[in-house]
Amino acid sequence: MANNIENIYQNFNNITGPVLSIYLNTSPNHSDWRIRLKNGLRRTKEYIEAANPEQLKQFVEVSTKVEQKIKDQQTSLTNSFICFASTEKIHLYQLQIPVQNDFQWHDKIASTQLHHLLTRYPKSGVILLQHNKVTIITSLLGELIHEAHFTFDLTTNHWIQYKRSASGHTYMSGVNARDKFARRFKENQARWLKGLVATIKSYSRHHGWQHVYLAGPVELTKMMKQHLSLPITGETTRNYSGRPPHIILNKTILATT
Repeated sequence: MANNIENIYQNFNNITGPVLSIYLNTSPNHSDWRIRLKNGLRRTKEYIEAANPEQLKQFVEVSTKVEQKIKDQQTSLTNSFICFASTEKIHLYQLQIPVQNDFQWHDKIASTQLHHLLTRYPKSGVILLQHNKVTIITSLLGELIHEAHFTFDLTTNHWIQYKRSASGHTYMSGVNARDKFARRFKENQARWLKGLVATIKSYSRHHGWQHVYLAGPVELTKMMKQHLSLPITGETTRNYSGRPPHIILNKTILATT
């Protein structure tokens, strides 16, 4: 998950210059990003020496701290990162999405590329449908920022929220019970799925979704589209049950951009 990615807007105003802004691809399959980092910092230093030599000491201080922070996190880096750093603060955001490699030193953060990325990968929702479970994922910049899990409880005829570590099957034991549940759910799945629509719409409003993606069996995605009345950006009928959120995001939001 990106580090405090939801706070990225606030940090526009929290960093006073000069600011070192870095956008760098760090794919685990290519180790040359370390060379690009070294060369990018070297060229930036040469620019400062020529244009603003009085800021050279500040740049050296900031870039040294940034290099150390990246070194400390290099084993957990994903596909890219964005870094905004001054003598007082360093904000490093790890991302799955690609960026255009860029190094800048200015009085304010270099935010143009970030704005483009936020336009391309805005807050979006992914609804993962299973026959007795639904997972609601909220993403920003291709990163997980919130997830909620629901399962249908036959004893109450209501959807109940549970933590991911829970099985969601505590009310079913044995093959006969599971078969009985499957038959009842198939007979009533349209009505039962409709019962979760209000919750999904509430998440959409609360998190400010700009796009919605569906994933699950074709009969369930078809039913959800009929009841949800939200514009659907993309859908997949693949089964991602039990898969981690970053895999689901890669196969939905990131697969269509």
